[in-house]
Amino acid sequence: MGNRIEIRVPCKPEYVRTVRKLIAEFAESANMPPRAVEEIEIAASEAVTNIVRHAYKGCTRNPRMCVKCAQRKSGLIVEVIDNGNGFNAPPDNVVPDVDPNREGGLGITLIKCLMDRVNYVSKPDEGTRIRMLKSIQDLPHADPTK
Repeated sequence: MGNRIEIRVPCKPEYVRTVRKLIAEFAESANMPPRAVEEIEIAASEAVTNIVRHAYKGCTRNPRMCVKCAQRKSGLIVEVIDNGNGFNAPPDNVVPDVDPNREGGLGITLIKCLMDRVNYVSKPDEGTRIRMLKSIQDLPHADPTK
């Protein structure tokens, strides 16, 4: 049930905005409230930015990333997938501490705070899949029948 989109783009900084806007427009078309659209947009942007910055360090080929978005009765699901280096992902139920003395490093924390459920699957040299859910049940003015 529901609508879905999928886009594959080069893993380059100039595509972060394109992906972010596409996901925001999809969320709007799914009748998500404005605040939820903003939170989804920020979380997706952070996930894509993390791929651009970290997934393909030292890679000489032209890597790509895949972004999927799907509308479900339960809400909106966003997946961001790469075939890069992978990393030691935090457990699903853990929000990493913020180190005020460190520049950057807020992406995972922001994503987990903005979305209702976040799942990372990451393997060294095989890549990472981030699956994020924004639940419609917790949103004001949302129509759960859509």
